[in-house]
Amino acid sequence: MLNVHQLKIFHTVARAGSFSRAAEALGITQPSVSIQVRDLERALGVELFEQIGKRTFLTEAGKVLEEYAARILSLLEEAEEAVREVRGSSGGTLRVGAESTAGTYLLPPVLREVRARFPEAVITLEIHGARQIQEKILRNDLDCGIVGPSLRHEALVYVPYRTDELVPIAAPDSSAARRGGLRAAELARERLILRERGSGTREATEQAFRNLGLPINPAMELPSTEAVIQAVAANLGVGIVSRVAAEGAIRAGQVVVLEVPDFRPVRTLWAVRHGEKRLTALLRTFLELLTSTQVPQVSEDASTSEAAVS
Repeated sequence: MLNVHQLKIFHTVARAGSFSRAAEALGITQPSVSIQVRDLERALGVELFEQIGKRTFLTEAGKVLEEYAARILSLLEEAEEAVREVRGSSGGTLRVGAESTAGTYLLPPVLREVRARFPEAVITLEIHGARQIQEKILRNDLDCGIVGPSLRHEALVYVPYRTDELVPIAAPDSSAARRGGLRAAELARERLILRERGSGTREATEQAFRNLGLPINPAMELPSTEAVIQAVAANLGVGIVSRVAAEGAIRAGQVVVLEVPDFRPVRTLWAVRHGEKRLTALLRTFLELLTSTQVPQVSEDASTSEAAVS
């Protein structure tokens, strides 16, 4: 009754939200896509899509089938992966999602080592917010991800990866840098340059100030950590970023870390995967490498700050 080829085409249309985009993704003509979907609808005795204006939407029956289609196609991929492992292949597919800091500054060396061990593997890294990463893992669009502490889902498994210290930075010739040590209350009144709302760094920063009862009013909100660092280097204000992300600019003398004894936010980054996801040799190796590259635990004071942030 169900044809795997038709199911894949249906699933592609459902995800693309368009017959034409699905045809482009599959490398076939739009009429061929339409014919296969109609044949599937006839076999099931239901309509799977409805057209409203120029947009295509799933019917209730289509929504039910889409959930099963995702699971069926995922199992087929796992079956192929398992057979390749038995055959001793050094290939496979690894799809990783990460928030900006982890994806830009932490994961590339780990993925390079994975590539060395699995030279034929297809490895992809996507940069998203934590919520989108978790949604993609739940849909099996990603095999695993690196996220901050803000979200939890009962179907997912979370393993601590490493701590991420956030630090206030300023241009070396800025008034904040010349004053030396600051208190958190003084920092909150600076011209703050922060990541955009929804980013893990921004959430951790806001939580740290809330824990101290300090309101903030950012002067600038930027879409990437590198943009924040460059704006700070241009002496446009004081930024708060991951120390790992700022290391290059600190070594180059573009920015300096401000000493703020009562403001030391630390967050934990987590490796997350679906609890029912089969651990292929490729995925298992990636997760093991993450564990082996963890940094030492931060000091007791910083750990206390982390508990407050998370």
